[in-house]
Amino acid sequence: MNDSNSTSENTPDSWSICDSCRLLANAITNPKNTDSRTYLCMMMQTQLESLETALAMPVPENRKTLPPMPDDGIFDNTELEPAELCDQCRALNYALIMLSNKMVQEVIAFILCERLEMLRHSLFAPDGDQP
Repeated sequence: MNDSNSTSENTPDSWSICDSCRLLANAITNPKNTDSRTYLCMMMQTQLESLETALAMPVPENRKTLPPMPDDGIFDNTELEPAELCDQCRALNYALIMLSNKMVQEVIAFILCERLEMLRHSLFAPDGDQP
C-alpha cells in the first residue's frame, strides 16, 4: 500500500477547500450572521491557509478531468452595476488606508485595480446595457 496515496485521500484538495471557503464567504455576507462574522472570518483564514498548501500539491487524479462546475446558486453571478462596483472600490480603498500589513495592502491594491477596470468596462457597455 502506498502511504502517500492514503494520505492524499484523507487530505482535502484545493477544490474541496475552495468549496468550503465559498460556503464560509456566503455565511460571512449573510446579514443574519453579523455576531459570528469574526469567528467565520477566522475559519476562512484557516481554510485559505490550507488552500495555499493544497494548491502547491499535484492535482489529484480524480480532479484532472472534471466537467465545468454547475451554478449551485450560492452566489448571485449577475454583473454588478457601476454603483455597486464603485461601492466596492471605495471599500477596498478604505481597507488600503486602514491596513498596515504591506502584503495585504498589495493584494487589496491589485483587487482594487481589477474592480476599477471592471467599473471602466461597465461604463462603456454597448448601448442598452448602460444603467
